[in-house]
Amino acid sequence: MRYLSIPEEHWATVTSAVEESAQLKKYAVRLTARLNALFEDEHSRQTLGVTFETLGDGTAWHIESPFGVARAHFRVFTRETGLYGKYVIQKLNNDPRDEPFWHQVWALRITLQGLVHPGDEGGELISLRASLSNRSDDAILHLGLSLLYSLGQE
Repeated sequence: MRYLSIPEEHWATVTSAVEESAQLKKYAVRLTARLNALFEDEHSRQTLGVTFETLGDGTAWHIESPFGVARAHFRVFTRETGLYGKYVIQKLNNDPRDEPFWHQVWALRITLQGLVHPGDEGGELISLRASLSNRSDDAILHLGLSLLYSLGQE
């Protein structure tokens, strides 16, 4: 990887790093709570078979599903347009020597506007600022199903 000089115009993206990181973390905790509520629902447990456990500060997850064990960690990053949060979802697998290893299967990006981008591109944006409504509940259901589907990929 090449390490280039950082242009002065990019410096502005980190001048409020403490405040903006805290806001992104609040959104991550809110997303975690909504996914936990989805997977805790009795009907969801019976039909989806997902155990969703929140770890540590409310931003890390441990997931058990019919497709195996997974984990997710939230991190804050910057780029030219500003700070953003990212969940990286990893699944536990075994290599050819039967040694366990974690590999990335999916990702979620959270903006400072409280929008969740499911995957790298496309998908229905989910607002973490919106009040709980049927549309918001549907979006979380779609996100949860996408998460489960990603765990089942080869």
